[in-house]
Amino acid sequence: MAHEIETKVLDIDANLLKEKLISFGAKKKQETRLIVDWYRIKGIKEGEDPWFLRIRSNSEGKHEVTWKAKSDILGIARKHKEINFIISEPEKLADLFEELGLEKYAHQEKDRISFILKDWQFDIDQYPKMPAYLEIEGKSEESIKEAISLLNLDSNKTWAKGERILIQDTYGLDWYNMRF
Repeated sequence: MAHEIETKVLDIDANLLKEKLISFGAKKKQETRLIVDWYRIKGIKEGEDPWFLRIRSNSEGKHEVTWKAKSDILGIARKHKEINFIISEPEKLADLFEELGLEKYAHQEKDRISFILKDWQFDIDQYPKMPAYLEIEGKSEESIKEAISLLNLDSNKTWAKGERILIQDTYGLDWYNMRF
């Protein structure tokens, strides 16, 4: 089981950031639209979920399912256990989740451009009706701080609490239904 350590950097200039990453030798991994459906145990109240399941599809036809544990906040970053695997029939898996008593409780669409540089993954994410942000995944919080400094983003606000809270509390949008 893998652990993911990540943070979000807000108030970015996406075009400038893409140029900067490429100038440092980052390799573009993907440029896609992601469609994400979230599942949980029926009747669980928001914030009390012991884990989450998501089915994520991209515009190239790749589908994956992810189990995510609740996050631990590590200063500017967060860490959580995660299990991912590729699937070929997302609709059948969604049917199975519902038969097992899970409910689909949220749907998002976002555009993502991903880069790899050294031990970091950089995702520039753009949801409808809000500014783009940068998600940095690294091997530790210190590694993530190093990436922030490398990109001259030290003065930008970071966010470790997760997308739902960011989208709802900062931008006043409905995280449960984000569609282009």
